[in-house]
Amino acid sequence: MVRREFLKKTSALVGASALSAWSPFARAAGTVYPAYENNLKDRLWMWGHDTGVYDGPKGVYNIPVSAPISMAEGIKSMGIPNVCVIREGTPDEEYRKQFKDVKRIAWALAMGSNRSYKGLKKYVFGLRDTMPNMTGYYLDDFFHGKPKVETDPAPAALSMDEMKELYAETLAYKRRLDLAIVLYTSQIGPWIKPVMKCVDTVSLWIWVGNDIAKIEGNFKKYRALVPDKPTLLGIYMWDFGGKKELSKDFMVKQLDYAYRLYKEGQIEGLIFHCTPLCNKGLAAVDYARGWIAEHGNEGR
Repeated sequence: MVRREFLKKTSALVGASALSAWSPFARAAGTVYPAYENNLKDRLWMWGHDTGVYDGPKGVYNIPVSAPISMAEGIKSMGIPNVCVIREGTPDEEYRKQFKDVKRIAWALAMGSNRSYKGLKKYVFGLRDTMPNMTGYYLDDFFHGKPKVETDPAPAALSMDEMKELYAETLAYKRRLDLAIVLYTSQIGPWIKPVMKCVDTVSLWIWVGNDIAKIEGNFKKYRALVPDKPTLLGIYMWDFGGKKELSKDFMVKQLDYAYRLYKEGQIEGLIFHCTPLCNKGLAAVDYARGWIAEHGNEGR
């Protein structure tokens, strides 16, 4: 069964009122979400970082320094309604005010390590009762290499026991939020499958700019292993793997392919990376901004 047919049959079974704001699947009986609107723009997200994380004077990716820009300012400049707040620490209410008018927010629950998960969990879970526009949690940089046996889970920030416990906790909370995980194309293999049973959504990313040329083959490889998991395609606006500016040609290629996947119903939306790049006059960012303005109102 192709994914589009699967989605249609699933939608018919659960009814429109049970559809998730994050994905097309109902997660639990009685769950109600604000559904995505039938346009591409409403399904766009941005990876949010504070200025200085990647582009400060000690940055390792050769990103030019510019004036500070908040996550909320970054998504507004791009015409994107939703943001993934990816940061360490436990910022206060004053910091969180920037997200008051953001449509949907997902907050990092782990930043690639078990230490960060234990440090963030209590704080992030506490946000669920104070931020009604929070719709999900993120496990960033989750996988750490490959296992010795392909069928075993990959080394990761959380053990499988921790993942099962976490997923059960998210299911039990009174307001259902999606648990999302970051996966890079270089990490695709059978070792990711055990973890996929304990997450709701996958964001799939390309780390090295040259790998954009392999995007179609890598996505097919991913779908062969994870055929029906709701997926957001990560769109880089800087070549982090190459530590250089991403060319406009590469941006055109990845957005052309993402657009096709969106129209086919293969992905739920896109995530643009990242907010500190929005005011640097980069060709890839400017092209993405124009592309969003051109295609944002289009449905499936």
